[in-house]
Amino acid sequence: MNGDGPSYLSERRPDVFQSRPWSPFAFVNLKLRRLIAELLTETAIPPGATVVDYGCAQSPYVGLLPASTQYIGADIEGNPEAAVILRPDGSVPLPDGSTDVVLSTQVLEHVIDPALYLAECARLLRPGGSLVLTTHGIMFRHPDPEDYWRWTCDGLARIVQDAGFEVVQIRGAIGLLASAVMLFQWGAAVRMPGWLARPFIVVCQALMALVDRFESEDAKKHDALVLGIRAVRPAVKD
Repeated sequence: MNGDGPSYLSERRPDVFQSRPWSPFAFVNLKLRRLIAELLTETAIPPGATVVDYGCAQSPYVGLLPASTQYIGADIEGNPEAAVILRPDGSVPLPDGSTDVVLSTQVLEHVIDPALYLAECARLLRPGGSLVLTTHGIMFRHPDPEDYWRWTCDGLARIVQDAGFEVVQIRGAIGLLASAVMLFQWGAAVRMPGWLARPFIVVCQALMALVDRFESEDAKKHDALVLGIRAVRPAVKD
């Protein structure tokens, strides 16, 4: 979110959302999708609920929502998938308290002012509404179009709480060992010829899946490649 009107990145790497064994993001995509599905399930979205996907990109997770959901993809100008175009400052042209759930997947690290973005999430939600958000923990830089921030579980909880939310749950996707393999793969594969990089990536992805089995959920929360959080806008007290 900024006043300069960020431009939509229309051309991304073709493998960003792929889970084929030779995709460098295969295991990340598998685990991230599973994390988002679990957080949405635990949110217990009511039938007919309105869900705003704030920074929707290609709406990769809309299929995880209940069929009766009123889905609204919101993004900056230039995204043909967006039903709602953000204002130049990144705010959403929807009324206060008009949304049951705000979904934010891998967006927070790309906004200039995360506190302002989270305040807008809170504004959109009705009292008792839920925020389901994922963002970077231990992750390499990937501009889209820029990449500004990384969080620990404590830092993410603090900034969400400071926006007026009650944090219900924090989860990690991909623990420290698998993250180390991911970072090694990313640093090494770009220096290899294509004929060698693909089998190298296949091996690294398989190794990530293997070593991640040895990480507890608590360990993943504290040291994770990607973090997920579920939070609630407090209900109005009488």
